[in-house]
Amino acid sequence: MRFIHDNLYPLLAALVLVAATTCWFGTPEPTQPKTLSAIPEPWSLPKLVENNNKKSMEAITARNLWGVVAAGGPGADIEPQWHVLGIARSGAERFILLAFDGKPVEMLKVGDALPDGVKIVQIEKDRFFVMTADRKKLAFGIYKNESPK
Repeated sequence: MRFIHDNLYPLLAALVLVAATTCWFGTPEPTQPKTLSAIPEPWSLPKLVENNNKKSMEAITARNLWGVVAAGGPGADIEPQWHVLGIARSGAERFILLAFDGKPVEMLKVGDALPDGVKIVQIEKDRFFVMTADRKKLAFGIYKNESPK
């Protein structure tokens, strides 16, 4: 062990010193980046493309994305004439508290029909679902800002 300590450690230190010196002086100096000459060229804004909104509106209208518009024109009131006051629960059964045209409050459950003829198919904590005559399932929320989905 004494041989390694006395002879090989200085040899290893000398080899590390030679390798470090070779790396330090053997690497080339970095070259300066080439500067680009500033060539003045005219600058202008790109030309705007004219859009034909009429064609887009005709395409949307032709697709009939929103279904049949209610009779009475674009300003027709399509909101239901009844108002949901809340949802109540008695045991596992839920009820909708419904006000309609100044009549007393009605309690409707799953299977009953709303005043406009659609049937209630499901009642949850904060919304209820109805089935329309054309077999569409709509969701009504009890909060004022929610609309049928």
